[in-house]
Parts: sequence; C-alpha cells; structure tokens
Amino acid sequence: MSVFEAIQTLVVGTSVLALAAVAFLFAARRLPAAGRSYGYAAAVAAGAMAATYVAMTATESMAAGAGTDFARFVGYTVIWSVICTVVAGVAGVGRRLAAALLAVVVVRLWITYGSWQVEGTVGSALAIVPFALLLVAIYLLFGPFMRAVSSTSGERQLLYAKLRNLVVLGWLALVVTGLLGEAFGLTTDFVAIVASTYIEAVLLVGFGGIVVRSGRALAATAASGDLNPFMRDGTASGEGLEDRAGSPS
Repeated sequence: MSVFEAIQTLVVGTSVLALAAVAFLFAARRLPAAGRSYGYAAAVAAGAMAATYVAMTATESMAAGAGTDFARFVGYTVIWSVICTVVAGVAGVGRRLAAALLAVVVVRLWITYGSWQVEGTVGSALAIVPFALLLVAIYLLFGPFMRAVSSTSGERQLLYAKLRNLVVLGWLALVVTGLLGEAFGLTTDFVAIVASTYIEAVLLVGFGGIVVRSGRALAATAASGDLNPFMRDGTASGEGLEDRAGSPS
C-alpha cells in the first residue's frame, strides 16, 4: 500500500466523521433538554475518531505508517469509553456494572494492541485473551444489562437493543478485520485500513443516528435518574432489582 492511498482513505474517513460530528451536535440541540448530553456524546465520539484520523494522517505522512496503530487505539479508547457510558446509562445499570463493561472493553483493546507488537509464544498467548474478554463483554450486554433494562419503558428497551446489537456487530467486524490483517496476513495493508475505516464510520454514524433519533427514550432515561451511570449506586439501578423484588414492601 502506498502512503498516498492510506492518506486518501484517512482523509475520506476524517471528512465523513467530522461532518457526522457537526450533524450530531446540531441534532442534539433539538433533543429534550434532559437527554441532550447523550446527543453531545455521539458528537464527541465521531469527532474524536475524526481527530484520530488526522493524527494518523500526519503519522503516515512523516513516518510511512509507523505509529498509526497506536494512534488508532488511543482513538478507540475514547470512542468506546463514550459508547460504553451511553449504553450503560440507557440500560440503567449502576457504577459497578458500567465500570466492569468499560474495563473489559479498554483492557481488551490494549491487550489486542500489545499482541500485535509481540511475536512468538508471548504474542500468541496475548492474542487469545481478547477473545475471552469479548465473550465477557457480550455476556454483560446480554445478561446483567438486559435484566436491568427489562424494567424500563418500551422505548428505552428498544433503544438499548439497537445500541447493543450495533456494538456487538462492531466488535465482531473489527475482530474479523484484525484477524485477517494482523494475525493471519490474509489482506493487504490497504484493504485492512479501508475495512477498518469503513467499519468505524458505520459504527459511529449508526451510534449517533440511533441516539439523536431517540428523544423519547432519552427523556425516559433522564427521568429515571442520573444519565451518567458512574454517578449511580448499584441499588439505584438494575443491579439491585432482584433483591428489591424479593423484599417486603
């Protein structure tokens, strides 16, 4: 892959996500005031990845690709932190489950990055860990998070289901892309960067589009308590539902 082809791809990705960030910013202003912060979060996620592409473009220009993976994973850390916070907030979980999901996702990211930098037995061993953590993250979304959101309104449950499915599909698509490119070397660098950029754009545009078109669900989420799941205790959310259901009134 030539440096020019890589830069072209990154410039297109930057343009798409920068425009999406601006669109989400304006759309967020039309959301109910109580749930507006989630619309802004969608704009932040898209804008953060656009900024990441700018950094990757500069790195690609100066160092012929060296360091672009690191820049991309820094961007991933930001966008997945935002996405996990919104998903946890909509689900209605408390800080422990929200922190568990975020920790699993971020640790998985950087172990994946580390496995790409190390060869031999250590690299192979590290490459196994992200798959186990992926299963843990999927379990959280389909297990405890589902139990928490099941006690909320229908609009909120639908919003959570859309976000959950998008997130899981995004994870799986990025895993497959990484396997084909970094692990097995079955794709060229150009195909890998185009595929990753496309998946990231679909993920972030889809995430923001779902959020800013769900005003009623966001209003219901805001009405139930703090939108920031890290400000909730466990008993204020779905984490304590089973205990409360079995206790006398």
